[in-house]
Amino acid sequence: MSQPHFHLVLIEDNPADVYLVQEALRTNCIECLWTVFNTYEAAMEALSTDKLTGSDVMLIDLNLKTGSGLEILTAVRQCAQLKSTRVAIVTSSDSPRDKEAAMDLGADVYVRKPAGLDDFFEVISSAVLSLLSRRSVAARPEQ
Repeated sequence: MSQPHFHLVLIEDNPADVYLVQEALRTNCIECLWTVFNTYEAAMEALSTDKLTGSDVMLIDLNLKTGSGLEILTAVRQCAQLKSTRVAIVTSSDSPRDKEAAMDLGADVYVRKPAGLDDFFEVISSAVLSLLSRRSVAARPEQ
């Protein structure tokens, strides 16, 4: 098995969705180092203590039980050490207002969780691969 080549942070308070995201990446042979935060408070604490420095990709649930994924996104975008981190807001929300707010605050991708398992695996894996390709482009020096 090859060495994971990126660090993924997942902020999700639903254990079933944490499992599904991990399975989506495993099923599609996307290897990474994981950090999972199961609460809004744990994620905000990690941000305030610079524990997320070096994260390549973040998947943030929009609607956490005790806080907003948009507040976490705002904190991420205000952190100089996370400037190159690629962020997806992941949600079951169909609201154009939610998507617009997430994109305005600096999300790279807005991912709507599909109901079907195969679709979920495909959408999550595609989003992570898209974020990784954006990271590679962003990391290249200007020519």
